[in-house]
Amino acid sequence: MSITIPPAELEAAAADYGRTVYVITATAEGPPRVTHSSVAFDGTTVRVRLGASASAEVGERPTVALLWPATRDQSMSLIADGLASFDGPPGPDTEVAVEITGAVRHRPAPPA
Repeated sequence: MSITIPPAELEAAAADYGRTVYVITATAEGPPRVTHSSVAFDGTTVRVRLGASASAEVGERPTVALLWPATRDQSMSLIADGLASFDGPPGPDTEVAVEITGAVRHRPAPPA
């Protein structure tokens, strides 16, 4: 089960999860890269900080996902998709702007 969150309401929904997020990027080799970042909101744009490798991946493959996992207080994960961009060359601490294209609250899978 998932509940759609309009991009304009993502900041309010994310407030329940804290100010950090997992950022999932695509590598040239195929498997995703998962990094952890602080997060800041600017309307429907989410700003995260990435290292040089993850930033370089965003430069080549700008589609990313953001994940706020379920917590003790929040039974559903919050997942957002977006298109990432940045000003200037990637570096060791690059701010990346992610324009959110969609978001959902998603319940965890039941135990096996």
